[in-house]
Amino acid sequence: MTFITALVLFALLTLAMLGFEIFFTYATQGFGYGFSANRGAVERSPLALRIQRAYQNHVESAAYGVPVLAAAAAFGLQGNGTEIAALLFVVGRAAFALLYYSGISFIRVPAFLMGTLSTLYIAYFLLMSAPL
Repeated sequence: MTFITALVLFALLTLAMLGFEIFFTYATQGFGYGFSANRGAVERSPLALRIQRAYQNHVESAAYGVPVLAAAAAFGLQGNGTEIAALLFVVGRAAFALLYYSGISFIRVPAFLMGTLSTLYIAYFLLMSAPL
């Protein structure tokens, strides 16, 4: 998978997660909730909290994932399994989101690590290929 493709898939995953959070909020709080200027504190279900936290974690992972993928694409990094690492980053983030939604905490850690370690792998090869 190219780094540009990984960035596009990551963006689509971000939009899907945001849309899921919005639609779930409308489904549980009513359609008028989105247009109300006087929103008060809302009691959220455990699932709603997991959906919110999964999206927040996903946005935070963009802070380190997107720059590494963009730099790899800009510098034309190839080989050494970095394309596979880009695929693993996207797959790991998608798996993490689904596992977070499901509430299975102990198995989402490997999915998180798959996304994070693949980013570190790409960053390592970016640093090693940089001219001194």
